[in-house]
Amino acid sequence: MSDSAFAWMSGAEPIPISVITGFLGSGKTTLLNRLLRDPAMGNCAVLVNEFGEVGIDHLMVQELQENVVLLASGCLCCAVRSDLVDALRLLAIQRLRGEVPPFSRVVIETTGLADPVPVIHTLITDPLLLERFRLDALVTTVDACHGLAQLEDHPEAMKQAVIADRLVLTKLDLQGRDVAALRGRLRAINPGAAILAAGDVGAGDLFVTGAFDPARRNGELLRWIELSGGAGEGHHDAEVRTVCLRADAPLSWEDFSSWLGEVLSAHGPMVLRTKGILDIAGRDRPVIINGVQHVFYPADELLAWPDGPRRSQIVFITRNLAPSVLSRPFRQRFQPTAALPT
Repeated sequence: MSDSAFAWMSGAEPIPISVITGFLGSGKTTLLNRLLRDPAMGNCAVLVNEFGEVGIDHLMVQELQENVVLLASGCLCCAVRSDLVDALRLLAIQRLRGEVPPFSRVVIETTGLADPVPVIHTLITDPLLLERFRLDALVTTVDACHGLAQLEDHPEAMKQAVIADRLVLTKLDLQGRDVAALRGRLRAINPGAAILAAGDVGAGDLFVTGAFDPARRNGELLRWIELSGGAGEGHHDAEVRTVCLRADAPLSWEDFSSWLGEVLSAHGPMVLRTKGILDIAGRDRPVIINGVQHVFYPADELLAWPDGPRRSQIVFITRNLAPSVLSRPFRQRFQPTAALPT
């Protein structure tokens, strides 16, 4: 398969990709099965590990290729037989050749024990994929019955919850107890994510967020920064903390990039999520950064500054990292006259 054959839809908008993750037994496959019946999924291509795991036999209406079927809703379902890059490239070629219907969104389901960061890394760093696809949103399912214990006992479950743009509570019909404690825990470790009930959500609630597309949908990012950074360094839940750094004077892009690189080099595994709006010297429009651990989506610009003061705001969600480890060197470097905490 030549690279030139991948040059489909030249000049077209990149197709958004959403990732569904969640711990073992959290109900993400059940959620996906229900969403596959949603007419709003008719323009989607869904990538799964195996058809049998999703249980789509009763939904299948036509086998288009060995690993691609067309469902009654019009949604394509593609079994990933090799790595993710190959699967997406193959699907793109099949679309170009007319072997599958056109699609305008891709949804990827990860396995229950998967660390989603390598998937995200692939989606936002592979040069061929970046030409034709863009990461849109990270959706994590959380078991209402066992979620609290899973967050406590399994690092994978904690990471899946912390990096999410949407948190979907499942099995609420089986939960006789009040889920306020779980909601509170999720809000503490990821204050900017929307928390939704699985039975109430449709495809539009989960997959049209633009969380990684700041130039087109800045409201989602600004809401995340506002909710996450509203208390400065106050959000925390045992090991997980949220810290918002602010600078009133314009930043040098070179200096800030160097500082951020130093942070990730020294504390990368402990920095779980980063989002920010930056006032960069020499630029009229705000610059947006968005990262998961050490992986960052290419920096972009908003069309204009939102209402309110023009200043830089960067939110970090960290694990086992004191807020002062980030805030002190940031202030020393970019706000040398600011009072430092003792």
